[in-house]
Amino acid sequence: MRVGLCFDGFYSIQEMIELAQLADDIGMDSIWMSDHLCFRDSFTTAMALLASTNKIKVAAAPASPYSRNPMITAMAIATMDEFAPGRVIGSPGTGNAAALKEAGMESPHPLQTMREYVEILRGYLQGDTVNFHGKMFHINGAKMGFIPSTPIKMYITAVRSRMLQLGGEIGDGVLLSAGCAPGYIRKCADDIAVGAIKGGKSAESVDVAGFVTAAVSDSAKEAIDANKHFLAYIFRNVHHAENIRLGGGKVDQEGLAAAVAKRDWEAAKKFISDEVVFAHSVAGTPGDCAKQLEAFTKGGLELPIVLPTGTQDARKRVVRMAREIVG
Repeated sequence: MRVGLCFDGFYSIQEMIELAQLADDIGMDSIWMSDHLCFRDSFTTAMALLASTNKIKVAAAPASPYSRNPMITAMAIATMDEFAPGRVIGSPGTGNAAALKEAGMESPHPLQTMREYVEILRGYLQGDTVNFHGKMFHINGAKMGFIPSTPIKMYITAVRSRMLQLGGEIGDGVLLSAGCAPGYIRKCADDIAVGAIKGGKSAESVDVAGFVTAAVSDSAKEAIDANKHFLAYIFRNVHHAENIRLGGGKVDQEGLAAAVAKRDWEAAKKFISDEVVFAHSVAGTPGDCAKQLEAFTKGGLELPIVLPTGTQDARKRVVRMAREIVG
């Protein structure tokens, strides 16, 4: 079974490298470096991860059209591939709307923006002279001076129905946000299949990947608390409303967003109940987490990507837990 590893950028690059080397040694499929604004940069960190490992594939996710011009993204991806041929994954996505707004970046017309962005990226990465005049982008004959050695697979990051369908239509894979409940993953897989068929592909040809927040501890309380912090960060976004509903829980997203805006994490965590943690993540002993992860793969995840929380020792335990799953 393929299992990936996600870093949220909330802890040091040295700690991420240590975990990446462990993941590489045990044969994990890939590392996905999240692009969370205000934290570690995804592309520079991804290059460090490639330099510190030997086999594992690496992605910077998402590459947002609102913060990264398509030429800048293409240059970064091609440079990474030149350094580590065949080990780079592309993952364009609109990004966290709330975080973009905090940083002074608007995110209008996400569907049209993503469709144009991916088309332009693919053109650059296959060496085309790009003349493109769309609603969101205008490119006047730009061409890359070098290109990747092999085609770069594109995993479109998505949460909502229409973006999931677009991902199925234009992507090689679709990457689901952390915090998606198994019931919501099933709905996502259906939407992705609709898009794939619209794009003239089989549903099975589009890989369904997704982040699964994970905390391993012999103390259930410690594991639950570790996951609450990260779930609080992402569940402030209104696009998770349906996901939360299908997970069977309730979250006061308005109150949560206000607490996160103040960076009052203790207050923010109070909006995330234990029931929400178990519906949207895995937490407990290694055996508990491995068993809980099955619900996410049965829901439709073909590539579960564990996102470890807690201390560095706890994060190492998540990676070691993955060893048993990878086999």
